[in-house]
Amino acid sequence: MRCFIAVPVEAPALAGAQRLLASLREQVPGVRWVHPEALHITVHFFGNIADEQVGSGLQAVMPVADDTPPFPAGLDGLGTFPPRGRTRVLWLGASKEMPMFTALVQGCRAALRGAGFEVDERTFRAHCTLGRPREPWSQEGLDAWRAAAARPVRVAPFKAARLVLYESVSAPGGNVYTERASFPFGASALG
Repeated sequence: MRCFIAVPVEAPALAGAQRLLASLREQVPGVRWVHPEALHITVHFFGNIADEQVGSGLQAVMPVADDTPPFPAGLDGLGTFPPRGRTRVLWLGASKEMPMFTALVQGCRAALRGAGFEVDERTFRAHCTLGRPREPWSQEGLDAWRAAAARPVRVAPFKAARLVLYESVSAPGGNVYTERASFPFGASALG
């Protein structure tokens, strides 16, 4: 299964992010945009792994989700990866560090590393992937993106309240993400 764990963007932010994505689709040419129904902030990407590895990974991160209380999250800016050079990813993200989100990611990485998984060692930056430019990306598309990214982003904050295992399936028009498991934050505090 090709899969990853993430925090889904929830209401009211989801509707605002979807409106922003729809607007960008109209303004910025030459991009393979994501499906708007499953916008998320990736915590760990497993890639293609066997079912027993999926179970092992979920067992590793469940205690982290249990010990993490729900927390406020916000997405208030547009950006690219990498920040310099040929653009590969267009994203909606947080302009400021969110310490609770960073702690969640670090806890999941440590738990997964302890369970024998390779983890991304790069600094975490909370973001939702919105699209990937087609190659070669036209100057028109790049200029339209830069103009959009210079404008203020208005997406309501949301409460990060659960960790989700998504299966990723390649499909015409972009990958389809299906929720396979969900773990609410703060379950240990509920007793």
